[in-house]
Amino acid sequence: MYPYIHIILPSYMVMALIGGFLSVCFIFLHIDKYEIEFTNFLKMFFFCLIGGIVGSKVLFAITQIPWLIKNFSVVNMLLLVPQSGFVFYGGLFGVIFTLMLLTRKDTDMRRKVFEISVPAMPLFHAFGRIGCFLAGCCYGKTLSSPIVVGPMEFTRIPVQLMESLAEFILFIVIWVISKRNKQVDLLKIYLVTYAVIRFTDEFMRGDKIRGIYFGVSTAQWISLTILIVYAVKYIKMRYVNHSRVFE
Repeated sequence: MYPYIHIILPSYMVMALIGGFLSVCFIFLHIDKYEIEFTNFLKMFFFCLIGGIVGSKVLFAITQIPWLIKNFSVVNMLLLVPQSGFVFYGGLFGVIFTLMLLTRKDTDMRRKVFEISVPAMPLFHAFGRIGCFLAGCCYGKTLSSPIVVGPMEFTRIPVQLMESLAEFILFIVIWVISKRNKQVDLLKIYLVTYAVIRFTDEFMRGDKIRGIYFGVSTAQWISLTILIVYAVKYIKMRYVNHSRVFE
């Protein structure tokens, strides 16, 4: 007889599921307010799940191309994506692209979808980073002397927990903004703010698997690209508005 079932679960998966569950609950609680049908919600959730997984794996695989070149074989090439890990930026843009694709014919629906889904993005990632800390991945640089906080001793910079805290704060800030101002571009606020956070905390990372190019990590290159794109858009908008004043 087996009166007890002992199950060992990966800590990262557990935290990701918790974050995903809470994020979905957050969105679900607001779909009636935005008059989004439950069937549309399920469809979007299903396709976003696929888009997020594919995007996160493909981006990680891209960072491993230098390794593939050094260890090239047909087997390694075929298994590069299936056996690759997950990269948040890849998953994030996979979800964003999926949502844009699903709402390409309805701009009003796109506005509603992003208004309720953007706050859920940092909420999910906050739990994901806790999972990274528990799993021991995405770790920080070694500290010159350990830091003791209660029963815990940190021998490395707890960059995962630091980013998690920043994500929780970002979730609250975006949620409050969404309730007070319906005209603001929440996606822009999230992407720009997170790009600054990620570019900064990457300097404290100690792992190299994420890909380092010219002394800068893959995530930092992506963060810089996001900031440059929005900076160019801002300058163009100011230029257009300035030109109209003198017409």
